[in-house]
Amino acid sequence: MSCAGDESSAVTAMLEKLTMLWNSRAAVNRAPLSFEHMVFDAARPDFCEALLPFSRHEAWQCATGQQQSECLTYAWIIYNLKTIYIECDIVTPACEDLLKFSPLVGHRRSVMQEAIAEALLDEALHTKMSVSACNYIYDRRHVPLLNFSQFNLLRWKDEILASCTAEWQRRLTRFGMACASETMITDYLKRMSEDAAIQVVCREVTRTHAEDEWSHSSVFSFVAMDIVQGLSLSERVYLQQVIRKTVHMFADNEMGAWAHVFSLVGLAGADDIIADSQGFAEVQVYTDSVTALLERIGLD
Repeated sequence: MSCAGDESSAVTAMLEKLTMLWNSRAAVNRAPLSFEHMVFDAARPDFCEALLPFSRHEAWQCATGQQQSECLTYAWIIYNLKTIYIECDIVTPACEDLLKFSPLVGHRRSVMQEAIAEALLDEALHTKMSVSACNYIYDRRHVPLLNFSQFNLLRWKDEILASCTAEWQRRLTRFGMACASETMITDYLKRMSEDAAIQVVCREVTRTHAEDEWSHSSVFSFVAMDIVQGLSLSERVYLQQVIRKTVHMFADNEMGAWAHVFSLVGLAGADDIIADSQGFAEVQVYTDSVTALLERIGLD
């Protein structure tokens, strides 16, 4: 058997193991996460302050305690809104491509489709969890609704898809963005799920989400390893570029959403915070993760 054949067999074997683990690991196979038994502590923040892109800004540090508390509540809302859009608009379409137009054949195809179908089911549950988690906090904090959908990550996704001139480019764009997103979100979730200072329900939602996403990162990595073997040189270069570009858009500080929040809470110095916080947060952390991803799948 060739080296490529050995690698494909190893990838298929790992995907089969991940599918077996899914039966016991996946949140969708357990009782639904119940918020009602979790004690809501109004004094606890709803989000990790250190993850705010402006946490050290002078105007933020001069804000009142009430304004900071409300902003941390909206940080939780923004995080979940963006999660919903990533699950629905980035990960789900990539999963659908792999289920409908599998580039693999035979046993490899069926194993890959099984793993991706399980991931797709997980993503639907994550969307439901994010919706419920937002509404839980809205009901207890009584803050005005944040109506925002213009996330830069999604705008960039639409722009790059519109610039594609062939269907293979569109499919690799969707797949590359999903691979990168599933890898990077594990870094973010880890920090949230380990923060004992935030609201219990917020920590538990991110912990449950993280457990699935750690597995999804592996699933997408192994699927990518198999798919990359069948790509031409130009297709490999294109996929690598998409994955690298996704780092910056994923790490975008989304100050458009924060401009809406600052208006709702009446934060003084909001214009200065927005002007000084445009750009990307902790790009190096995400770059390291994606570089490791590219090495694993053979695109380094």
